[in-house]
Amino acid sequence: MKTFICLVCGYNELEEPPIDEYGYKTFIVCPCCGFEFGFHDDDQGYTYEGYLKEWIQNGEKWAYLPKPEDFDLQKQLKNIKQ
Repeated sequence: MKTFICLVCGYNELEEPPIDEYGYKTFIVCPCCGFEFGFHDDDQGYTYEGYLKEWIQNGEKWAYLPKPEDFDLQKQLKNIKQ
């Protein structure tokens, strides 16, 4: 099964792309950082960087999955192409 990367936190097991081939947000929610593409950015006005910063400041709490014991945010962020 093909997986996709969260453009906010670098989580690399999203089941759908955050943005489809036509440039539309898919409203998928990252189970790691909780960012919902098409809501937090378009409706709430967050930038990816701003949301990431706030998520880190709030303790990097995972949204829908237990936080793995070996979680390394710096390593995960490398999944995002700059």
